[in-house]
Amino acid sequence: MKKIIGSRPRGATLADVGLAANVSPMTVSKVLRKTGRISEETQERVLEAAVKLGYVPNQLAGSLGSATSNIVCILIPSASDSVYSEILSSISRTLRPLELRTFVGESNFDPEIEYEQVRSFLSIRPAGLILSGGVQRLAKTDDILEKHGADTVQIWDGDRQTATANIGPSHEMAGRMMAEHFVELGLKNVAYIGSELSKDLCAARRAEAFEHTARQHGLKFTAITSESAPRQAIGGTLLTERMLEDQSDIEGVHYLNDAMAIGGIRAMYQRGLVAADHMQVTGFNGTSLATSVRTRLTTIDMSYTHIGEAAANAVISLAAGQPVSAVQVEDCKFVQGNTSGKRN
Repeated sequence: MKKIIGSRPRGATLADVGLAANVSPMTVSKVLRKTGRISEETQERVLEAAVKLGYVPNQLAGSLGSATSNIVCILIPSASDSVYSEILSSISRTLRPLELRTFVGESNFDPEIEYEQVRSFLSIRPAGLILSGGVQRLAKTDDILEKHGADTVQIWDGDRQTATANIGPSHEMAGRMMAEHFVELGLKNVAYIGSELSKDLCAARRAEAFEHTARQHGLKFTAITSESAPRQAIGGTLLTERMLEDQSDIEGVHYLNDAMAIGGIRAMYQRGLVAADHMQVTGFNGTSLATSVRTRLTTIDMSYTHIGEAAANAVISLAAGQPVSAVQVEDCKFVQGNTSGKRN
């Protein structure tokens, strides 16, 4: 049964800070704007109260007539990851008829940047806040969200419930799915290639599920990973070249994403190897499917449009004070390409 969560209390106001510091809201305003002649003792008391209550100045107070703006803030880990383009487009398309506008930020998988972005977002009293799941998050980020009373919608992670509404695929299921594919093909020695797993917790969870399932079925497993290689084709090429130099007997490789898998296939072709004939290759996220011609990658796809629509609708419901489903798991679809399969 899905857990239903309603709206949360509003964030602290000038009046709340004034009450906690035993001063007037006007004095609080002067302290925060650094105007007027206020004693140092009073200033310290006001600032301590503001931090304790998680108060964030409303930068749009002069132009807005209500407690919230018409802006929905969205924070993604990487603008270079193509999976987010369709999600963002779908969110904007769903919100636009209600005259809600989107404001997008990027964290680069850096939890400190995420905190600063979230704090900036809260300062404009957004109508909704959409964050990406599966990334490292600082305690102070959770704290300011809690103190502000912000309803958050989390996208991309359907395995963990860390927000008011959580919408995305099960990465654990995706990892198991690809390992089981290799088992069905009768492989005995497989590898995983990926990058920045310490930052991308969803990718790490997917890799762990792939490894666990492979080992559970008695397969030999090797991980070739990096914390600095690009999560694009060039990164896949570099890490695959490393693998081919050290591990010549590997039969199948599962990559972090489609882009790295395409780069890996490039490295194989340069050595005279053909995917599926010499080595089984699979990716994740389905982003290669729209542009494939002869090489159709075996991958896992999903509806990014549906994820965006679901996230936008959750924002709309929460803004209206309506309950939402706590977890919505997006279906993962296994797509059989010609880079893996039974050999003739």
